[in-house]
Amino acid sequence: MKFSNQINFESLYKNFNHPITSLDCGRRCAPYNEYGLPFCCDISQTIPTVYIEEWEYLQTHTDLWHVWRVKNANVLIKLREEIPKYQIIVECLGHRHCQRSYRSITCRSFPFYPYFTEQGEFIGLSYYWQYADRCWVINNLHQVSSQFRDEFYSTYNEIFKFYPSEQGSFIHHSRVHRQVFGKRKLGIPLLHKNGRNYLITPRNGQLDLVDFESLPKHGPYEVAAKMPFPDERDGEL
Repeated sequence: MKFSNQINFESLYKNFNHPITSLDCGRRCAPYNEYGLPFCCDISQTIPTVYIEEWEYLQTHTDLWHVWRVKNANVLIKLREEIPKYQIIVECLGHRHCQRSYRSITCRSFPFYPYFTEQGEFIGLSYYWQYADRCWVINNLHQVSSQFRDEFYSTYNEIFKFYPSEQGSFIHHSRVHRQVFGKRKLGIPLLHKNGRNYLITPRNGQLDLVDFESLPKHGPYEVAAKMPFPDERDGEL
């Protein structure tokens, strides 16, 4: 597969740089990780990938990243089979050494992915539900900024121009999301490109407006939300 040499990751990074929330979500989730790390920065929890051209850009601008070093070759083989050939599995120096201007696209977008309808339309952001019991953001979707939402949507529209097969990957992931939540009889939270928030009915794709603050929380965040004192509840420290 050929890639256009016109994609500009320096520009993408500059235009996709707004924090997900006004709060430091890493500080919110780290206490719930046995290693004391933000879950999205813990290689045992999330393994980032970069596009080939993104990797070339990072190699010439920063020492933050290196190819993922894993002792178990079978794990590496399995992961390589699961990711597109135009992506590379990488690892950073750790969150304490983060150079925020050189965070990868996957770092900037986590825990969200581009959501596609059954008809193949990119209509907004939903999240990787596998992290619902760990990720503070997933449990506080009402804290996501409109600027982040807008930058996410425009960035992935640009990426899809140069990596069109990425759309197929996310169309498939969206379909799996509908299948999983359909079996659980749950609606899929969606941060729509129009700035509104919805629950998607997996069976038919119907969109219903929702107040994200009313959604149930998961894992330890469910317990924290019931704490009687304001300084013990997530989002109010």
